[in-house]
Amino acid sequence: MPPALDKVTILMTLTRQLTQVLDAETDAVRRMRLSELGDLQAEKQALADVYDAELRELREHPEVLGAVALDTREALELETRLFQEAAHRNGLALQAAQTVIERALEVIAESLQGSPCYQAGGVDGRKGNVVPFAIDRTC
Repeated sequence: MPPALDKVTILMTLTRQLTQVLDAETDAVRRMRLSELGDLQAEKQALADVYDAELRELREHPEVLGAVALDTREALELETRLFQEAAHRNGLALQAAQTVIERALEVIAESLQGSPCYQAGGVDGRKGNVVPFAIDRTC
């Protein structure tokens, strides 16, 4: 096992990077830059996997934290707190975006209910009509 300071430094670095990715994802959701989310989510998952493994190892060997200076433990605690706050903000932003998207789909579905083109039989009894549409995300 690497020296205690190295292990804690790795965990702090991962925590900081994960916090930055969460903040970037939250910002992308708030700005409705949905095209940015795929790369951010992939990076978030990769970092989270490594973070989880490092955290699990630290929990299995609590003596590692005891072997580092108090100021290092306090720095890790601060990074962890910042990460938790970023995760909370991220969760709220993602929930809000999901609510908006679900409501938009409901409005679209409600507006189409009176249209003969979107009823079960389609136009003239034909089924499976496809009507293309686009959403302008620059608004």
